[in-house]
Amino acid sequence: MEESEDSADGQRQYQSAYPEIPSSSPQTRRRGARHGISRDGLAWGGGIGPRVDSDVSNGEMSYQTEGRGGAHRSRHQRFLDELEVDSDDPDYQASEASSESDMLEEPDQYAEDIDPDSASFGRRGKRGRYSINRSYGFGARGGKGIKRGPRKPLEPSLEFKNLHSEATSAFIDADYERATILVKQAIQINPEMFAAHSLLSEIFLAQGQKDKALAALFSGAHTRPKDPSVWMKVAKLILDRAEEDRTSVLQDVIYCYSRVIEIDQANYPVRFDRAAVYRELGHNGKAAQEYERLLKDLPHNTTALRHLAETYIDLNEVDKAKKRYDENIAYYTSLSLEDAADFTWSDVNIYVELFSYLNDYEQGILSLRSLARWLLGRKDDSGWDNITEDDREWDAEDFPRRADIIFFSPNKYPLESYGTGLPLELRVKLGIYRLKLGLRYKEEALSHLSWLNPDDDSEGALLYDYGDLFREAADALKEAKLYQDALSYYIPLQKTHDYADTSLFMSMAECYMACENDEAAENCYLTVVEYDENNIEARAKLAKFYEKLGMVEQALKYVNEAMELGRQESMPKRKRRFGSRAVQLAKEFRSTEEGGHAMATYEGAIGVDQDEFGPTPTAAVSGGLMTSAAPASKKRKQAKETRVQDIGIDHIKYLYSKLLEIQPAMRDGEEDATEDWLDIADALLRDFRSNRVFFPLQKRMVFLGYSREAQRKAGQLKSTTIMDEVEEMAGRLQATLGTPEVDLSSIPNEYHSISFDQWLDIFLEYALILAGQGQSEEAYDTLSAAADASIWYHSKPSTFQIYTCWFTCAIRLKDEETLSNICRWFMKEYQFVTDAYRLFATLSRLCGDPRKSLFHSSPSMKFMLRQIKAIDYTLPNDPFKSTPAHRTRASVFQERAALTTKDASGQLIPAEDMDVALLVLYGHILYAGTSFTNALNYFFRAYALDPENPAVLLSIGLSYIHHSLKRQSDNRHYLIMQGLSFMQEYRRVREKSPVPQERQEVEFNYARVWQMLGLSHLAVQGYQRCLELSGEVEAEREKFKRRKETGKGGSNVAQTETWVEDFTREAAFALQCLYSFSGETKLAREITDRWLVI
Repeated sequence: MEESEDSADGQRQYQSAYPEIPSSSPQTRRRGARHGISRDGLAWGGGIGPRVDSDVSNGEMSYQTEGRGGAHRSRHQRFLDELEVDSDDPDYQASEASSESDMLEEPDQYAEDIDPDSASFGRRGKRGRYSINRSYGFGARGGKGIKRGPRKPLEPSLEFKNLHSEATSAFIDADYERATILVKQAIQINPEMFAAHSLLSEIFLAQGQKDKALAALFSGAHTRPKDPSVWMKVAKLILDRAEEDRTSVLQDVIYCYSRVIEIDQANYPVRFDRAAVYRELGHNGKAAQEYERLLKDLPHNTTALRHLAETYIDLNEVDKAKKRYDENIAYYTSLSLEDAADFTWSDVNIYVELFSYLNDYEQGILSLRSLARWLLGRKDDSGWDNITEDDREWDAEDFPRRADIIFFSPNKYPLESYGTGLPLELRVKLGIYRLKLGLRYKEEALSHLSWLNPDDDSEGALLYDYGDLFREAADALKEAKLYQDALSYYIPLQKTHDYADTSLFMSMAECYMACENDEAAENCYLTVVEYDENNIEARAKLAKFYEKLGMVEQALKYVNEAMELGRQESMPKRKRRFGSRAVQLAKEFRSTEEGGHAMATYEGAIGVDQDEFGPTPTAAVSGGLMTSAAPASKKRKQAKETRVQDIGIDHIKYLYSKLLEIQPAMRDGEEDATEDWLDIADALLRDFRSNRVFFPLQKRMVFLGYSREAQRKAGQLKSTTIMDEVEEMAGRLQATLGTPEVDLSSIPNEYHSISFDQWLDIFLEYALILAGQGQSEEAYDTLSAAADASIWYHSKPSTFQIYTCWFTCAIRLKDEETLSNICRWFMKEYQFVTDAYRLFATLSRLCGDPRKSLFHSSPSMKFMLRQIKAIDYTLPNDPFKSTPAHRTRASVFQERAALTTKDASGQLIPAEDMDVALLVLYGHILYAGTSFTNALNYFFRAYALDPENPAVLLSIGLSYIHHSLKRQSDNRHYLIMQGLSFMQEYRRVREKSPVPQERQEVEFNYARVWQMLGLSHLAVQGYQRCLELSGEVEAEREKFKRRKETGKGGSNVAQTETWVEDFTREAAFALQCLYSFSGETKLAREITDRWLVI
């Protein structure tokens, strides 16, 4: 077994604890130790969290790895520490390598290798479980005397002992192959022996096969399922071997702990450990439940209470933590100080810290003072609760302020129970909370913070013990905009090792800038830049500083560095996601086609370091801006880039040719071809999307080619506030230097010898296939990437094609929300175009529940209303009116609707006339929401523009009739007559048409109105006339069918008039229902047989 050095880093400790902060003066504490910290716990700073690892007392359990001096021990001795040999079993003699100490460590190696009830688990479950501490005896008196406890374990066979001994010797001799064979043979003979499984685990571990080692150890543990010591040993070994892969094995540790807890629910140390592992894995909900159960079993246990507070803070449920502390504080304060020894200054610190998360600083101050008074023996001295404007109670001396209080008695309590007895951590917190309450408490806050004595630079200064308190105090002063005071606490921290980091100098620079000390601020930023090569913020601040001073060249230098660092932060993720996929796939296809020769042929290309193979041909760029003198790249670097680019281009070309080869089979629906096509397309698109040139930060930037300048302008930067500022600054500085002319003829129209149109086809077809397979997220992500690419973003035809494919995918996926969003895009890009509104109406019918459709949702309604407002506002003035119309519009349209469509010159396109289709569409949105009166307003506007439009007439008629059927409608008869009058107008206009299906439509709609009004006899007549016209409709369908086949009437007829609407089946179904409801089942059957049977 591998050994680890006995160091703090090597120890595994799940349990954290908190400090005992006694009331002694801070000056009496020795340097290097926390202020009066007992061995019970850890000290607390400004936040909830431990300071120093230490053991836990008062029932607090800390599970950690034992340190061992492995460097001076032989392989033999180390191994025997883990694999103990039985010294009590008379039939099994230990090997010669066994030592006396080894046998003493685990005296019975095989004693419980067999689960006594493993063969009869089901029966045991029916009989009930035995307590783990129960003393098992024989049956009841007078019975047969059957022993009810664990059966005596089986003795290992002689063959097992020999094989195990030989395997042990082979392992010690580092003959792992022979040792593995021997121990596996031993396991086959006696698989219930834990020692054999443990030996196999050690063998695998020595060979570096970590997963197999842990699997073997787990298998062995199940041979002793009721032995908690075995499960604890397994958990310990797993943690010892975790190393950098700790997170992945913690689930196994939880499993081991859970098995121990199943055996003994009262094993509280293991329950604490399991809760700690839950926290480490981020399962804070489970950890909180565990600590709650521990508090239930161990009421008022401060260890569980402290951990529970940490957990609830992480869960953002601070109120629950405070509630638990309130309950325990009420309990402990009811006891004497001697009986409440478990509640310490650490708990006061934690409890008061909770108020900062709740932003209740005033109550936090009151609680801090009250609890501190209780712990210092002045519980009854409650008069100080009324003194809220200052903290004179905690002054070091009685005079001058404390003595001014009437109820204060100098000799009633000792002087140490006042100011000098308050721990420094709580005093600093008191000062910070005063700052949070406002600058009116500035002097009081500074008085508290001055106890840190920031001017003391001696060897025993508080600075070296309380650096974290200095930092908290400085940060609080900076937040309160007391920059000069903050610097007095920041500056001393430069002398410390733990707190002199880049964040310190950044904070100091901010304070210096606020104090207008530019030179000191510059020095701080330069210090950060010098010692932190990846700090973007410092470079951005420096660039802004130099820009302010007019030092453009210096500003450009740090802007470029900041932008390059931003790219480097984002690109590694891109490379891991996209980079090597094309290489791997090309290798697979080539090896399949050409066999082993292909592997040798392309070994050089495929063997290129994956870090080198990035998105091509933009393997490496530097800088983020064009400067006056850009440095030339080194020849070696250029040669390396060229080689990587050539390799990438070769793979991309091969994969594209393979894509075209299998494309016909894919389109024919062959599954294997479809999967191969998707794999290749995915690899190609990953490479395309990894090229930063196609995806600039600012979408307005046009694709300018693959030059370094284009790459710099389109660099992948983090979309953070800092990087946004850097980008804006880069634009200003670039404007100062001027922008060179771009030669449009030099802009390429292909990538890897594949035209951009072909790349777009790959994007769109890939998305369509994914949509057909139900993979909505990936399909939409692909289309979004295509829409964001600069080469297509500025091309109207390409963008139209992408969004057309987008709503096609949404139709295949029956995604109404995406359909609605895409339709809005069309209506914004093609504003005031009637077909865009018709597209929205058409697509809204294709999917979604009519009762809760997005068609009449609030966002759709508001969007359409804005479109109508935009038309109303931009309509030209009426030349026949004496008063200018814009005055009326300015008074009516308080919120001007934005125009969204531009012409070729970039000018916004206003509306030339009101769009009847838009008015009717918005009216139907209101109509679908049962707002019939509001809908009539827009239907009548459409009627005024187009009085002979049958759709408008029908909509008005139905709106009146539906409104008449509402419970609160006035003058119902009038509304019905109004509706029927417009229905009559609708019949008059529609019957002029020679097309039979339009006349059939009139009869069907009229019959539906009669049926809605309860006039069934008129409805039956209307449906019958509808059925009589079915012959003419069928003849019309046959005529168009023949015209399509022969091509007569031109291509337009063949394409647009092949479908003929037919209401025959709808009318027959309605007629069947009417007959059935009225008891005419014979007539209903005749209608069904004649019209509804296929």
